[in-house]
Parts: sequence; structure tokens; C-alpha cells
Amino acid sequence: MTPCRLRQSRRFRGVPVRAAAFLAVVAVVLAGGPPLSAAPGAAKLPVIAGKEAVASVNGEPITADELLRQIGTFHAGVAETKVRKPDTSELLNRAIQARLILQEARRIGLDTLPEVTSKVEKLRIGLVKSTLVRGQVGGITEGDPLVVERLYRDAVRVLSIDSLLFSKEQDAASFSAAIKVGGDFQTLAQKAIGAGTARGGAGPQSMKPAEIRPEVAKALELLKPGGITAPIRLTDGSTIVRLLEVRYPEDREAREQARQDALEARKQARLEEFMDALRKRYTAVDRALLKGLDYESGGPGLEKLRKDERVVAQVKGGAPVRVKDLTEGIEKKYYHGVEGAIERKRVNEDMPQILDRMLVERATLLEAKRIHLERTDDFKASLKEQTEGVLFEAFVTKVINPEVKLESAELKKHYDGHGDEYSTPEMMRLESLAFRRYEDAQAAIDRLRQGADMNWMRANADGQAGRDWSASVLELRGDLVATAALPGGVRQAVSGATAGDCRFFGEPGGPFYVLCVRQVVAASPQPYDSVKNDIATKLFVQKRQAAVEEWAAKLRAASNIEIFASGKVLSDLLGLGLQGGA
Repeated sequence: MTPCRLRQSRRFRGVPVRAAAFLAVVAVVLAGGPPLSAAPGAAKLPVIAGKEAVASVNGEPITADELLRQIGTFHAGVAETKVRKPDTSELLNRAIQARLILQEARRIGLDTLPEVTSKVEKLRIGLVKSTLVRGQVGGITEGDPLVVERLYRDAVRVLSIDSLLFSKEQDAASFSAAIKVGGDFQTLAQKAIGAGTARGGAGPQSMKPAEIRPEVAKALELLKPGGITAPIRLTDGSTIVRLLEVRYPEDREAREQARQDALEARKQARLEEFMDALRKRYTAVDRALLKGLDYESGGPGLEKLRKDERVVAQVKGGAPVRVKDLTEGIEKKYYHGVEGAIERKRVNEDMPQILDRMLVERATLLEAKRIHLERTDDFKASLKEQTEGVLFEAFVTKVINPEVKLESAELKKHYDGHGDEYSTPEMMRLESLAFRRYEDAQAAIDRLRQGADMNWMRANADGQAGRDWSASVLELRGDLVATAALPGGVRQAVSGATAGDCRFFGEPGGPFYVLCVRQVVAASPQPYDSVKNDIATKLFVQKRQAAVEEWAAKLRAASNIEIFASGKVLSDLLGLGLQGGA
């Protein structure tokens, strides 16, 4: 069995189960399993149901491919530097335990429940879509270099400008006319300011376009350095702006963001091409009928449209979309009530997009059928993985959860015995100065302890180390922070400090810090009523895991389990090298 990642949050008796819940529960089940051992002298893997098996559970095979998919699931989203080689015994045990639970779920008929089959069908459709999308964009790894450069330059562009604000539109027009006949901006600006007809002209200002009023930024887009705008009307007068310089400073983060944005744009463009091709291949819309539909006319119109059999779109190879189908789709979109959307005059405007989504979904499924997508091994394995996730969740919901009982006394007992877990953290309001040399830091501490003002020291103390000296320099400006969140050395330096204390902390080679404590907020217990729900969640999860373990143990005792590969043999099959139990 290959565990799957549940894509949506679930709630087990009020306790949320996140995307990895299925895997987490199975991992707990594994912890109590007996050690695995292979059949003695097994030289060749047996074939069960046409597949080479590393183990079997009541005659159902577990293959090496399933274990490899399990490894990928457990490592998803984990940085490579943090990934350890999985224990092969652990992997196989987890797969066996999960298979036992799934077999029991099928035995009692959970796989036939409408809510299970409905979820599986939604997963199938979603998997078809995502697989087709990956097929279209999977090979696109870089954006258009020209787009990258354009996005980057737009993001980092800095304009150096000088501007004047005129309270009277006539004065702005006269200034602009003088510029057009060759007048010097600076000379004319000084004259206008002296006459009291304009304000500004204080010299160059460096600003990003986003920091400039939109109407001014739009006018500046048309200028080259040295250019001057015509009068621009604002709410508080009219402005004339001179563009002095355009700069594009280097910014690694902005460049990387531009690369990502360009990559996404390229993928999106490819998807739009693909969707257009599907529309042309499979669909034909009756534009005249669509244009004539009116969901906002009021009266009995909506009720008639719910029964309207006219075909608004043909789907080659599939059922047509009738007006009543479109109406159903509209009502699903406005699940809070289509009547409210009608009152707001939203429906007619949204109707073409709703129809298009319906058609694209149908066309996607037809395209998948045309290329036999669901026959591929990868698709079958992915759907099996997701289906088993739904079934495992159903077993936990229907069978395990009703067995889990929580008493109020348990919650209070846990709270009383774990007071340190339910306390607000100690917090401090800190200010820091960083210096390049030890001697300068010590001199600053001495002066602060003698009563020097921190702000004056920040502005005047010699030898300070700023971000221009090292990007890792710590800057504390008086915000209240949890001491537990401070870097280890800083936390140790201020340990036990009281308001008004100044402490020293230095790193090898600098920087050397002066740390001034302005306020200390001691840790304090959180009221029981404010944390009892969190405690209930924690204890429920623990009890649920214990119940799963008990079920797995009972099923295992009554099952026929055979191991055909373990230890080094299994590690070699998985390409992991020797790791884990024999």
C-alpha cells in the first residue's frame, strides 16, 4: 500500500486531520509492529497477481514500486539536507499495517458507502486534470529571458525626479508654456516658488513607480531622462514633474522572483493554448442562444431555465450541455444563493465563464479518454494511492473515532501535569547596537550604564556595524519579542536581566553587541479554559493512535503475512543501500 496525502482538511470529532494524517496514523501503527524477517533462502521474488512482491498480506502483494512511492510521499516538501535514508523495515511494516486496515475497511463495506465513492470520483477527475496539466507544462523549466528582464526592471526601477505643485491650473499652464519655448526648469522653478505660485523644487527625489501617484507614474512612463511632463491635474492642484534619471539597482531576490513569475507565465500560456485546442476539438457553443439567455429578468424566469432542454453547447463524444445544465452550474457557483447574485446583477456577466469551465472539464475528460490516460501505470498507481487514503480516512471516522472517549477530568489532569506547556512565554523589549570591534562595544556599554541616551548613541557612537558590514547583523529596535525566539547567544546574554540592564554579547570576529533591556514580561500560566480545546485535540489524537495500534495488532494476529525481501535485499531493491532491520 502506498499512503497518500489527503488534499483537504478533515475533522474527526472536532479534531482537524491535515494532509499527512493518513501517513501519520500509519506511522504510529508501525511503531508497535513485530520485527520483520524474510522467508529463509528466498532467492527470487514471487509473482502475485502479475507483480513481483516483496511481501503479501492475506495473499495481496506489496511491491517494491509501492514502497518507493511511499518514500516519495513521506519526503515530499522536505529539504534534501534534512532527508534521512528511510529504514526499510519501517517502510515495509508501515505498508503491511496500512494494508491490513484497508482490507478490513473493504471487508465491512466502507468502500461502497456513497460518501466514499463520491470522494473517489472527485479525486479521479482531479487526477485526470492534474496529470494532463503536468503533461503540458512538465517540460517547461525556464521563462522567456526577455520577460524575465522586463519583469525584473519593472520591479527594481528607481526614478530620480524633481517636481512642482501649483495650486492654480493657470500658473501650471504658464510654467509649462515657458518650458516649451526653451526655459530652464530650475530657474523657472525658483522664480515660481519665490512668487508663491508653486511649491516643491527641493531637488531630486528617488522613488519607485509604485510610490508615485498613479497619474504621475503613467505620465513619467512616456518620458526619457531630462523630459518634463505637461501639467498633471491632482486633487490638490496641478503638478509638473521632471525626470532626471532612471536606475535599475541589482537585487538578487527581485531577479529570482522575476524568473519564477516568467516561468509561471510561460506555463500559463502553454495551458491556455492547450485549453483552446480542447475547446476547438470537442465543443461548439450556440452563441446566439447563449447571448439570449437572461438570468436577471426576475419573475418565473429562473424556474423555467431550470427545466429548459435547449442545447446551449454540443460536446463531441459526450452529452450536450443544455440550458438546465448551465442553470445547475450557475446555482452551484452561487452556493450562498443565486437569487442574491441575480439582485446584484452578477449572473449574466458570469454566465459565459461558467459555461466555459463546464465545457473545458468535459473536454479534458474526453481528451484523457482519447489518449488512454487512465490505463497508464502511473495514473493507476496515483489513483490507487488517493483512493486508499479516502478509505483509510473512512475507517478512522467510522470505526476508530467512536471508540475514542475523553473525560473532562482527563483534560484537567493533563493541564495540571504539563503546566510548562501551557504558559505564555517570557518576553523582552530589547534595543541593540552592533559594533565591529570589542573595545567599541565595551565603551558603549560603559556610557549607557552611566546614563547616555540610546538614540544618541545609535546616531553618534563610533565603530558601529550595520547591514552594509554584514547582512546577518541583528537589529533590535524596542519591539517586544519572546526570549525563546532570540538567537542562542543573545538569549543567554539577557537571561535573568531586568528592565534597565545593558548586557554584552559577541561573536567570534564580530559583530559585538550591546543589548539594552527596556521591559521584561514574565512567563505566566494560560487559563485552563483558554487551552482545554487544544488539550482535547492533543489527547484525542493520542487516543486515536492507540486505538489504531490495537486494531492493527488484532488484524495482524488473524492474518497471513509473508515477507519475501528484507534487510539488504530490500534495501538494494529500493536503491537505498543497507538501512534498517533484518
